[in-house]
Amino acid sequence: MIAPFDIFRVTQDSQPLWLEPASTLDDAKARVNELRKSRPGEYIIFSQKTGHKISIMVARQEKHGS
Repeated sequence: MIAPFDIFRVTQDSQPLWLEPASTLDDAKARVNELRKSRPGEYIIFSQKTGHKISIMVARQEKHGS
């Protein structure tokens, strides 16, 4: 069975790089939230059923020093 959702990261040359499947949209969003902590950038969640894409931009957070 094909997973209903796929997670991609957009590379520096604007190409989608497949990362992993997800069973639900909520699972895909949670996984992107985890991934963004180590790799800020643009992620795409793709629905195999509808063909819709959700683009999530994650900006790099600046660290504030003391």
